[in-house]
Amino acid sequence: MISTVIFDYGGVISSPLFIGIGAFEEAEGFAKGSLLRLLFGETHYIGVEGRAIADEIGGDPDTLESAGEVEDEPDWHLLEKGRIDVATYFRRMVEKAPAVLGKPLDMEAYGRFWRSTAPGVHWMVVHKMRELKQRGLRVGLLTNNVREFGEHWQATFPMTELCEAVVDSSHVGMRKPEAGIYLLTCERMGIEPHEAVFVDDNADNVAAARAVGMEAVHFREDPWVALAELEEILGRRGGR
Repeated sequence: MISTVIFDYGGVISSPLFIGIGAFEEAEGFAKGSLLRLLFGETHYIGVEGRAIADEIGGDPDTLESAGEVEDEPDWHLLEKGRIDVATYFRRMVEKAPAVLGKPLDMEAYGRFWRSTAPGVHWMVVHKMRELKQRGLRVGLLTNNVREFGEHWQATFPMTELCEAVVDSSHVGMRKPEAGIYLLTCERMGIEPHEAVFVDDNADNVAAARAVGMEAVHFREDPWVALAELEEILGRRGGR
């Protein structure tokens, strides 16, 4: 029986991340997908637009890694694991930019773009979290995130009211899709993986959750579709 629903933050509780990155690349004269590689070490990682760009240019991460175009441990991953800070991440990004983009990155222009992409909140998801708690289900949160951003994103919705446990990659030194972070989340919730449904917008993270025994929902462009899939699982698996 399902007792617990665990939500991702970025792209699930929040609206999609880095919308407009393709237009920014084009405006700055960068090759399609190159800014994604600079920022994240891969082309498919962040948001629905990033994945669409990866599909368009054939950005399979395994192929790119074998060709030397994807780092084994990108700086973004180190940032999300709390192993480097934001200042170090941006310094390294500026240093790598000419080799990846073909020219230096205008940080003022990038800063304007970054500020313009601040995500909103999927309030229908927040309301669903509250409804689940009222029905007697337990609610948790598992996010790949950045330590320095915590104060901001945690204030965007009533996290402490709704989430019984919060696991932030930058505080535990692991990140999705590593199996250990799912198991740690279940441990902190006091459950076995088969008792949980995990909701995430990244297909790799969804597959990893299923691999450790969790049910999982792949949250795509339409939040209502994902919430309906969640309800189907709860109905099938005896969630309240």
